[in-house]
Amino acid sequence: MAKKKIMLFIVEGPTDETSLSTVLSRIFSSDTVHFQVVHGDVLTRDFVAPDKIVAAVNEQVKLFRGSVYKPGDFCKVVHLTDTDGVFIPEGAVMEETAEGRHYPFYTDDQILTPEPADIIDRNTRKSRNIAKLSSIGKIGGIPYSFYYFSCNLDHVLHGRNNLSEAEKIACARDFDLQYADHPDAFIRFMKDESFAVRGTYQETWAFIKQGTRSLERHSNFGIELPEQCEWKPL
Repeated sequence: MAKKKIMLFIVEGPTDETSLSTVLSRIFSSDTVHFQVVHGDVLTRDFVAPDKIVAAVNEQVKLFRGSVYKPGDFCKVVHLTDTDGVFIPEGAVMEETAEGRHYPFYTDDQILTPEPADIIDRNTRKSRNIAKLSSIGKIGGIPYSFYYFSCNLDHVLHGRNNLSEAEKIACARDFDLQYADHPDAFIRFMKDESFAVRGTYQETWAFIKQGTRSLERHSNFGIELPEQCEWKPL
């Protein structure tokens, strides 16, 4: 039997891994699924620019590889990102200060923040990095795909935005319990036409850049998934 190759998922936070790791291991059981958790957004960290973003993502791959794995040990790198509303018009970034509200605060058509200029700058930088990463097919010699959850992963998976850290953890555990042993149900969920963006890889990226769609509930991750899962519970 051929040795299984690694399918590496790069995600922003540990609750992303909690939500997805088991069910994706079932779906891609012919490979070995692993997660590299960035603990932040590699697209905006340290004001990284488009000419450096590929190297920054490749650094995450290298951190996972260490001295144990070679590029040939991987079948693919799959990078999941939140859109964070970065493609919206500048006029949809609104100034607001409300006691007890965590900012930035996302609605389906606006970003509310005490510092609009900072968010507009972030949006410009992140959107340029997204454009770069969505145009490449390999990273460090390994096949690479880049998918979005809009406005963020919680929005897509749980139908809720602006969650506290405690709420994120609870929702992630509940999602894992719901789908871990039901991968076909997860596939149907991620391909649900209410939020799944259909079309070619590049067509799905063109879609999310229009109007306020990067604040609305959309994801193109469904195109990475097969129509059904071969894994069955014992």
